[in-house]
Amino acid sequence: MRVLILDHYYPQFVRATYEDEPSLVAASYADQRARFDAALFGETGFEVAALRNLGHEAWDVTVNIRPLQAAWAVQHGLSLASDSRWGWQLRRGFAPWPRRPDHRWIGQAILDQIRSYRPDVVHVQCMDRLDSRLIKEMRELVRLVTGQIAAPLPIDRALAGYDLVVSSLPNFVARFRAAGIDSEWLPLAFEPSMVDTIGGQTRNIPVSFVGSLSKDHGGRIELLEAVGARTDVAVWTDGRGAIGPNSPLRPDLHGAAWGAEMYRVLASSRLTLNHHIDVAEGFANNLRLYEGTGMGALLLTDEGWNLGELFVVGREVVTYSSAEDCTEKIRYFSDHEDEARAIATAGQARTLRDHTWRDRMERLIRMIEARL
Repeated sequence: MRVLILDHYYPQFVRATYEDEPSLVAASYADQRARFDAALFGETGFEVAALRNLGHEAWDVTVNIRPLQAAWAVQHGLSLASDSRWGWQLRRGFAPWPRRPDHRWIGQAILDQIRSYRPDVVHVQCMDRLDSRLIKEMRELVRLVTGQIAAPLPIDRALAGYDLVVSSLPNFVARFRAAGIDSEWLPLAFEPSMVDTIGGQTRNIPVSFVGSLSKDHGGRIELLEAVGARTDVAVWTDGRGAIGPNSPLRPDLHGAAWGAEMYRVLASSRLTLNHHIDVAEGFANNLRLYEGTGMGALLLTDEGWNLGELFVVGREVVTYSSAEDCTEKIRYFSDHEDEARAIATAGQARTLRDHTWRDRMERLIRMIEARL
């Protein structure tokens, strides 16, 4: 089977990559792609490798990196539409009015790549980024269009041209099915090779948190500050601006840890905190479940209704029910290092056995084959 995966990268990460290496913007497609692949950001590279190991032809496209997409176009004798930036136009001839940027190049690049790769299936992991009209155009070029989503998305967007929508959130699957959308549960995973790629690290970070913090993460910030007021927590985030100057998190607050740096932080942590956002509605689903355990840290996560389907609670991961309970668990496992290490080891073994991208891609392929 021939599978093309579409995804996007955080704009902050893309911007930081080009700022760190300004000459990259003019580099060849191969050189730009190698630079982003080496960063180990996201999961699409792992998914493609798993699909290839399973005997399929697979590729991935990061749809929102214009220099990368432009380089691909040049390599194939094509060019992209212009990318006008935010500006001002005269509304009704005289009133200044903001003009949205023209992102037609994204759809054009995607369609060009679909025609070039000729996949049987396009799997969209950035459903919230692509216009429904584009999905319909894609649908005319391939046998099946599938999507993956674990973020808020209007039902009509999920209905627009997709043959199957998978989600790591059981509540999303139920909602889609109730609306008549063919939907399946597909949990996220971990890439076992990261353990050797990152290598042995000294576990010199007693407690870590790695993740996003913003106005949309009010509950998460409240939890971290309540815990941080009682015990030390080292925080890595791209949302430092969301943390006030007098926050108890400030003394050990770091910038974003993306890709390889995130894996190194987790590999250096004895215990790492996890917290789901409100859209999860009490279900356990996020990547940190698998990344934290996969890198061998003791995972202390919020309680999830389905967590017991993924890990043995108390033996492979530990849960908390409140900031006070979280603080007590941190203190307990700081004083009982052997017990903490035993749970972390068991959690890592479970992830490396049951929660891999190879397993998830095997599941996805079975779902796709049943619908072809």
